[in-house]
Amino acid sequence: MLDKVALLVEETGCDRAEAELALEMCSYVVEEAVKAIPRLLKNIVILKGKLRHPDGHLFGLLLVILNAKSRTVLRVRAVLSYNPAVCAVSLEKDWFEFEKFLYGCRLSEGSLPTESLEIEQAILGHLRSASGTGIFDAQTSGADAVEAELCEVLKRLLRSSGLELRIKKDIVDMGQFHSLRPASAAEGDRPGPDAPRPAELLVLKAALEEAPDGMEAGELHAGDLVALRIVDPRDIAQYLSKLFGGYSEKGPVPIMALVEAVEAAGEGRLLLRVRFSAGVCGDAPIAASSRVRARRGPITEKRLSWWERFFGSDQTS
Repeated sequence: MLDKVALLVEETGCDRAEAELALEMCSYVVEEAVKAIPRLLKNIVILKGKLRHPDGHLFGLLLVILNAKSRTVLRVRAVLSYNPAVCAVSLEKDWFEFEKFLYGCRLSEGSLPTESLEIEQAILGHLRSASGTGIFDAQTSGADAVEAELCEVLKRLLRSSGLELRIKKDIVDMGQFHSLRPASAAEGDRPGPDAPRPAELLVLKAALEEAPDGMEAGELHAGDLVALRIVDPRDIAQYLSKLFGGYSEKGPVPIMALVEAVEAAGEGRLLLRVRFSAGVCGDAPIAASSRVRARRGPITEKRLSWWERFFGSDQTS
């Protein structure tokens, strides 16, 4: 019995109490307990939000996904746009449908890509700071406190004392988080004709270029530029690789791509989502300790905020 508990803890990362419960539920069959564990780990906190910036007539969406147990950030996604139709999506949607709509908005007319990434960086930086660690307790607390805290972060970034943010909190288990079965949208929940349509993303497999004197992968942020090769064997991937300059007569060659998101993949590994063009992204797994060819992008460098760039540095909120 003790050996089975230890094996289950090692294989799944659960604690002893969870391992014992899973074994008891599965008649002490380890293989069945391994499959049952993800449904017991109800530790994934999903925060879906809509924001409105009345001063700048801007609208946006925010998605934050946390693992409350390991206190890690799994996803931070945001879009800021002049188009009010971005807020047509319901906060009751499943997180993957919400994220799909959010990506569609980022590729639609009126969106502000650089400012959207700045929001992601600000939220991610807050969550990784000591002042933001309380949000991981959203598993047991209400959404109001989280909403107020994230709203303050956005108010400072967007320089708007009147900024409005509405947050819907969902809690799912690890199995539900990894099960991406899109639910069919109800007729009454479809956005109007002026709403941005969710874009179908083509995601290519990619491999980062490692370099002994390069930047540590764990230090990469959205907005950085990384060197990588498109290693996807599909015909469409090979065709696009040639268009992007990532393929020669000798095979794949490295190209630079913009990091759009960095996610923890477990066991010291990361998954980088990079952007090649509108509608075409890449996923590149890498160990967090690996060193890769990369350079800081303008979004992570010390510079004026978007508000200062648009209206001048003497503006105040």
